[in-house]
Amino acid sequence: MVRPAATGLALPAAAAVAAIAAFLLVHDALIDDAHITMSYGRNLGLHLHWGLIPDEVANSATSPLNVLLLGAITAVVRDGVVAVGVLFVASIVVATVWLRTLARQLELSRWFPVLAVGLLLVNPLMLSTVGLEPYLCAALVAGLLRYGTADRPVAFGLVGGLAVLARPDLGVLVAGIALVLPGVRRRLLRTAAVALAVVLPWCVFSWFALGSAVPDTLVIKAGSARWGGHEFWTGPLLYYGYMPRAALMAFLPALAGVLVLLVVLVSRVRARWVPWQHAAAAVGLGGIAHYGVYGLLHTSPYHWYFTPLIICGILSAAIAVAALRGWRAMAPVIFGVLLVGGSLAVDLGHGLPWKRAVIETNWASAAQYERIGKDIAAAMPGATIESPGEIGTIAYYCECPIVDQFSDRGRVIAVLNEKEKNAGWLVRFLIRLNYANLDRSERPRPVDARLVYQSALLPDGPLQWEARHWAEPVPGRLVLERTPNS
Repeated sequence: MVRPAATGLALPAAAAVAAIAAFLLVHDALIDDAHITMSYGRNLGLHLHWGLIPDEVANSATSPLNVLLLGAITAVVRDGVVAVGVLFVASIVVATVWLRTLARQLELSRWFPVLAVGLLLVNPLMLSTVGLEPYLCAALVAGLLRYGTADRPVAFGLVGGLAVLARPDLGVLVAGIALVLPGVRRRLLRTAAVALAVVLPWCVFSWFALGSAVPDTLVIKAGSARWGGHEFWTGPLLYYGYMPRAALMAFLPALAGVLVLLVVLVSRVRARWVPWQHAAAAVGLGGIAHYGVYGLLHTSPYHWYFTPLIICGILSAAIAVAALRGWRAMAPVIFGVLLVGGSLAVDLGHGLPWKRAVIETNWASAAQYERIGKDIAAAMPGATIESPGEIGTIAYYCECPIVDQFSDRGRVIAVLNEKEKNAGWLVRFLIRLNYANLDRSERPRPVDARLVYQSALLPDGPLQWEARHWAEPVPGRLVLERTPNS
């Protein structure tokens, strides 16, 4: 006879095994920004230092919660890549447990958590963000639905506060879900108070100790440049142009979620919503609200910025499919199976294991950047190097002073001054408030050499390395150029 406890552990255990397999597939292809987070986590876990490089305090980590968790894990396992894997697997398991409970609350099919987590695990764009916070965010969104539909505003506020610490911009998504779920909306002040109690201690600490209450990246990347005529609104089309199969499989769940939302909204005209419709509408509207806000901020279309929309689309569509019964469920279930199969074909067809993420915008592969970082450490130990525009992987493997606006606060100040000059009065006020405790007299750190990217040229001398830019058909090179005073 099978014990209930053993039965209850089977699904989380299966999710953990699937997550381990997914991590083994992608662990050699972590993107450059993932290595920024890993550097923060390693410095925190091993040295109790908050910064990208060991001897400069910085506040460019978009996800304080991700860094705190990676730091705690790194302190135990002593390896940044392993720490990423542990947190990735843990996030999948937590999401599975919360989604299983959500299925019981909403009287959904018992296959709901399998479908939802399966779609999250095989989505090419989601897998291309491992090392960053999207899977942690997916688990927290699952928690918001689990507690929000159970009319537990205090628990919802707690998870909502953690979501904001995972990504400050998720506050838009949390607010959207809270306003749609009746059990949370009726106790909105209590929910908000709990969320603020979670978020404010970190913001106050960060404001005084790190010079800004919210991370520098929110200011640096808002209103950033177009990419080949594309900004955030049209980002999916950009990726479809360069990697059509992967982009199609990545964004189809978001389209499915939008379709579900439209159907649910139309149904509201004729009848009151049942609980699963509240949940599907809440997460769908939350994802679209996040997408809309990012579009209005005119951010560049970094691929991980689309993960909240994809996460919400997957959960909304999976809820709708799991709520259907009999013949009406047949077509959506077939679509879901085909989507999983198509995504798996893209994932496995990219190599075993991956050498580069399926969807990414880096100027070189992780292996190329790793070699560059180690070579620089050997050739110029202790030297300060200006990054070529991407800093994470080189800094992680060099463990030396690689500087740009993400690691050197002196360089952030120039960016802030430019943002303030071009901003309206409200944005200017918010920037000044956020950076009220930043020492604006800090100057950029002098550099001994600069890494410069040169397209369509192969290495032809020492301290030059091949680099394969994601959008260029032929390889280029990165060249280390010494400064005149070095």
